[in-house]
Amino acid sequence: MKLDRMKFQRVISYFVVITRIGLGCMFLWSSLPKIRQPYDFLSDVYSYELVGPKLGLLVAMTMPWLELLVGICLVGGIFISGALLVSAGMAVMFTFVISSALYRGLDISCGCFSTSAADKISYLTLIRAIFIFLVSGAAYLAVVFLNPRSDNEGASRGLVPAV
Repeated sequence: MKLDRMKFQRVISYFVVITRIGLGCMFLWSSLPKIRQPYDFLSDVYSYELVGPKLGLLVAMTMPWLELLVGICLVGGIFISGALLVSAGMAVMFTFVISSALYRGLDISCGCFSTSAADKISYLTLIRAIFIFLVSGAAYLAVVFLNPRSDNEGASRGLVPAV
């Protein structure tokens, strides 16, 4: 019985490590074009027709940097539970925004991973946002409730892969 619990704990730990590194790389990758081309991202924010000029400017100024910070935290293993919670929150927001645009029939650029107009929103974009939420939420719940160790003590006891 003890061995099964350790196997379960190890599987959860691997899931958390793979999820946080994957999500972290994704957020790093998605933030860089927005930071390099802020006016193009501002145009993408306005194209969703959900916010006014001032709030749109605030979103366009803060969202890429928040994505970069979350990506750094997830890849670096810093404030993992908080970064996963913010990741899940952003995914909920992305899901709402994309579903609203799809419902209203807007033919717009996603603004997710590039600032080019070729990256149009679709139901695949919506599915991706929902998937990000589910994976972030599951990893957050695993970290908070199942408490897989992500420090050297856990690695020395065999509870988490040594990274």
